[in-house]
Amino acid sequence: MAQITRRATLGVPAMLAMPALAQTRFPDKPIKLIIPWAAGGPADIGFRIMADHASRNLGQPVVVENRG
Repeated sequence: MAQITRRATLGVPAMLAMPALAQTRFPDKPIKLIIPWAAGGPADIGFRIMADHASRNLGQPVVVENRG
């Protein structure tokens, strides 16, 4: 039977914790909400209200971009 060495006992938990230390906070950039309709329409107003609520709940800026 294989012996568990001190190096393996200490090394495995350290390797499992490394990916968590390397991660950045998500999202690290503003969230872009792309709307396929022209600005000023009813869909645009609804999406801007939704973006405002999402920004407050997520704690990240939400940018609304119209492509119509």
